[in-house]
Amino acid sequence: MRLWNLLRNNLLWLLLLPLLVLSCKPDPPQPEPEPVPDVSASGLYILNEGLFQHNNSSLSYYNFRDGSFTENIFLDVNHRGLGDVGNDLQQYGSKLYIVVNNSNIVEVVDVNTVQSLKTISLSGKQPRYVTFLDNKAYVSCFDGDVVRIDTASLQVESTVHTGLNPDGICVCNGKIYVSNSGGLNAPNYGNTVSVIDPASFTVTKNITVDINPTRIKSWGNRYVYVVSNGDYYSVPANFQKIDAQSDEVVKTYNLEVVNFDIYQNLAYIYTYDYTSMTSAWIKVLDLETDEVIKDQFISDGTQLKTPYGIKVNPLNGDVYITDAGTFTTNGDVYCFDNQGRKKFSFEAGLNPQAMVFSY
Repeated sequence: MRLWNLLRNNLLWLLLLPLLVLSCKPDPPQPEPEPVPDVSASGLYILNEGLFQHNNSSLSYYNFRDGSFTENIFLDVNHRGLGDVGNDLQQYGSKLYIVVNNSNIVEVVDVNTVQSLKTISLSGKQPRYVTFLDNKAYVSCFDGDVVRIDTASLQVESTVHTGLNPDGICVCNGKIYVSNSGGLNAPNYGNTVSVIDPASFTVTKNITVDINPTRIKSWGNRYVYVVSNGDYYSVPANFQKIDAQSDEVVKTYNLEVVNFDIYQNLAYIYTYDYTSMTSAWIKVLDLETDEVIKDQFISDGTQLKTPYGIKVNPLNGDVYITDAGTFTTNGDVYCFDNQGRKKFSFEAGLNPQAMVFSY
């Protein structure tokens, strides 16, 4: 009996030994989970500027639902290229408006299918940016004019002359504001923002700002914010606030901003030195207090080479920043949460800049 007990115990140990060895092995390393994309929107359209006189601007689409990416969705759907130098992309109603600067057109497509609805020719006008008010599209043009287009018929209705090389354009307090950059007249840059009354479609005032005003956006119905690029040498860029009630500059921030977007009471602002080809900073400005509340928005060490466009998702506050890289190869799009932590990124087209969310 003792011999049997001994044999039985040894047999049990032999049977248990492999299990004990396996239980002592460390768990194999688990792969990091895939970043969760922005599911508050169905996707993101990206306008890729392309290269000047290469006729290679494109419209890309990133699908948040399945992570798929279409590099040139306009070409795929319409079987033709978009044109030369895509400069602005905006949505109004069920349509996307694509401003193609050097091709002198505004391409209008269905926001869901990307099927072209009309190619609006603005021959010789060099269109730059577009904004909307009361079923009209207003397009700034480097020839000195703002063009009004009816959004139902997609016909050009009228033009008004504002100043030297109108660039950025926005709507605030029922008026249209356009920055007269003078960018093609260096070193004699423009230094005004024109105020247009949409009813009479005339310029009612020219507001003096720092030289070379470009990007311009509104905050609610009270303020308009404008970037002045300076002369890129001795006169630095600057950021200014216009009161849309008095149409006067009421604040100069002394921040060398080159581009920005606004979400709620926050402006996400960045600068980039295109001369030395080095990025400087991305800050967060509280528009209620006029104070910078974050000197460095990106908090996780993510490095951007050439920030080129910025857009905040209005549904959740995620911040999207495009990176043009070297300007000669495909760029990238980065998504950050509102704490400046990278959520995900993907490769886009050549010089990605303007973005529109689809829902």
